[in-house]
Amino acid sequence: MNFALFGRFFLEFAMMYPAEYLCLASLQEHLRAPRKTYAIGASAITLMGLAGAAVCCMLDMETNFLLIPLLIISFWLLRWRTDREVSISQTMFLFSVSAVMMSVCTLLAIVLNAEAELDNAQPVFLPSTSVICLTLSVILSAIFRFTAVRWSRWLLQEYHGEAFWESAWPLPALYAAFLVFCMPKEIGVILMNRIRIIAVLAVSISLLGIFLLLYEMYRVAREFTRNARLDRENQLLAMESRRYMELQTYLDNTRRLRHDFRQHLHVIAGLTETGQLEELKSYLRQYESELSEHRPSLCANAAVDALAGYYDHAAGQQSVPVEWKLALPRQLPMPEADLCTILGNLLENALHASQKLPPEERQVKVLARMLSPAMMGLMVENRYDGVLKKQGGVLHSTKHDGQGIGLVSVETAVHRYHGNLTVETGGNVFRANVLLNL
Repeated sequence: MNFALFGRFFLEFAMMYPAEYLCLASLQEHLRAPRKTYAIGASAITLMGLAGAAVCCMLDMETNFLLIPLLIISFWLLRWRTDREVSISQTMFLFSVSAVMMSVCTLLAIVLNAEAELDNAQPVFLPSTSVICLTLSVILSAIFRFTAVRWSRWLLQEYHGEAFWESAWPLPALYAAFLVFCMPKEIGVILMNRIRIIAVLAVSISLLGIFLLLYEMYRVAREFTRNARLDRENQLLAMESRRYMELQTYLDNTRRLRHDFRQHLHVIAGLTETGQLEELKSYLRQYESELSEHRPSLCANAAVDALAGYYDHAAGQQSVPVEWKLALPRQLPMPEADLCTILGNLLENALHASQKLPPEERQVKVLARMLSPAMMGLMVENRYDGVLKKQGGVLHSTKHDGQGIGLVSVETAVHRYHGNLTVETGGNVFRANVLLNL
């Protein structure tokens, strides 16, 4: 084996290193053991480069003949080390962008080093051309690291529209294939007239174009996400307004019952003293429905007690047993409205999930207590049918498309207090734990 020629082939394959780094950097937050993945990727490229160089050297063929199988292997390794919450379309998009960078750098290196390559009789680039290609790849990777990589990370984290990614990835993939197709077979053509200058300008403009395309995709997706967030906030406000009216009605009825109770006692006492037992029984039957709505106090805090009473009444109408443990003081070290927002949304989600179960399987547990003078813990647990909508690591509503409004509201309130919201699922039990720093 000609080891000098072998080294030239390996140097040509080495341009996959910057492409691998660009791809992995974009997927940083979704990799399984990132450091280990980087090491596996570098080792895999090294092995593929050595094997590819040996095959090309022995068969005296161009590296392009091995391009497709090596790309397939690389893509499979990338999917293997990436969380399944990242879709194939998302991975294909990032992989294709890296392929565009490789193709642009290769084509530009050929154009810049055309005079030297003119006398090259081997089916492999000169070391100088490969070095130029590697240098350009490293420079572009550094530029993309602080621009396109940051945009890609945001897109993966915040934008989960699969239709967007399915329509996005073919564009860079086709462009990369087009650049490979445009690789000149006869280097001498580049040196004719002004073709070299035109080629440099064309490749540079195309690189700028793909860069601007990435930015435009990022900008459009960010605007779409902002509009979607505003829609969610409007839905949240409408939902909170409806809940407030329902709670206000419940409180008004409770106050009316308490106000009227004294008068009813006078009537009952009068009928008892006069011995009008039949009239007393009839009166009690008439008032029984109103008396049945009265609930015992569930919490020392008036606002939380009213909220709990409302949902306890709603749960009773839906045949959902609720176990209440609300050990909160009369005066809270936080605005009562914020706590009611958190607890109300969690309770509404719990009751909604319970409706999908047979009555005998329904169960909700609510716990709230002060862990310290500056820390509060909440827990709402309910049984559910075991079906969860999850995309991109984010729970989505089963009532409608998109992320659940209730959980968004809870997260917003929890973050306001530098707290933490954790969700546990298992054994058809859904448990939301909230920790608030007051």
